[in-house]
This record gives sequence, structure tokens and C-alpha cells, in this order.
Amino acid sequence: MKKTAMPLQERKKTKSAVSPREALKARKQAQVREEIVRVASRLFADRGYRAVTIDDIANELGFTKSAVYYYFENKAQILWQIFEDIYDGYIKMVSEVRDQGLAPREALHRMIYQHAMSVIERRDWTAIYFREEGELTPEQQKTISRRKREYDAIIEEIYADGVRQGLFSDIPPHIAVSGILGMCNWLHVWFSEKGSTRPDEIARYYAELLAKGYELSAPS
Repeated sequence: MKKTAMPLQERKKTKSAVSPREALKARKQAQVREEIVRVASRLFADRGYRAVTIDDIANELGFTKSAVYYYFENKAQILWQIFEDIYDGYIKMVSEVRDQGLAPREALHRMIYQHAMSVIERRDWTAIYFREEGELTPEQQKTISRRKREYDAIIEEIYADGVRQGLFSDIPPHIAVSGILGMCNWLHVWFSEKGSTRPDEIARYYAELLAKGYELSAPS
């Protein structure tokens, strides 16, 4: 039976679903979106969500207002993107530590250290997360609450594993983890880049200080 040649258009689709030009355009658009979110995060953190307009964001970027609207329908959509980025960044961080299969002491130490570092390095995120959640829609707020529980649950499981192994104090994991993260989250309020202590040093101090509260002494 004679084979029917595949149409040229179909061969092109099979060879490459996305052309190099389209891929480059997509990368550039992603970079612009990220830049809009970065600048909006800083403005929201500095001035408050309600005090910032799309014009403010556009002016800060050197864009026209219509350029910002090309990527986001409104200011609320930008805020939601910030919250999604916050969640994605934090959940990726703890998931990577969990998936390494470390002993509970080392895993929790790393999670505390990295959480503290994230709070310091992305203070805009933390300020927005705790101050602007009320600006989200009720459905978005439910999503954020669910995602927060997912994040906490990963750390709580590490803590519970440490309790089972006789390494950590037998405190309900959700109470222990809430206290640990609460202490770390407060860093966004008082940390100053003008201070004499580097962010990594503070994160290490926090991890060591908190360990003295939840770790049990090794049997002599």
C-alpha cells in the first residue's frame, strides 16, 4: 500500500510544537511579568496595597499603564500572583529538604534556617502576606489557608518523626511548629540591612536557639 505523505504543516508541528521565536517571546513575557510582580511587591510592602495604583507600578517600571494591563487585568490579580509566588517559593523550599530523607534534627534545622533566610531576603513578601491577606477574595483566602496548612504539615511531620524517635520534646507538632515559624516570621519587622549581623548568621542563630527549646538531651 502506498504511504500518504504527511502534510508539510503537520510535519512542522511534529518536529517542533513551539518555534524558537515563540519560545523567546514567551521567555521575555515571563521576565516582564516577574518584573511587574517584583516592583509591585516592593510598592505594596512600602506603601500598602490600597495606596498603590497601576499608574504607580507602571511609572516605577518606566512602562505605560496599558503595558501593565497587557499582563495583568487589574491590581488585584497582581496581588494574587504575589501570594501564589510566596506559596510556591516556600513549599518548594521545605519539600526539597523533606525529600532528601535527612534525620529529623538535620531536616528541621535546615527548614528553620531556610525559612528564616526567606523571611529576611524577601521581607516584602512577608509584609504583604500578613498585612494584605484581607484584600483577597473569600475564595482566595480559603486557598491561602489551605496552602498554609500544607506547608505547616510538612514541617509538623518532621517534628512528629523526631518525637517518635525520642529526639524532640513531646509537644503537639502544630503548637511547636507555629511557635517556631512565628519567631522566624517576626524577622521581617526588625531586621535591618544596616545591622552588624549578616542574614545567614541570624538564620543560623535562630536555628540553634530554637533547637535548644525542642531537642531533648542525648541520654548519658
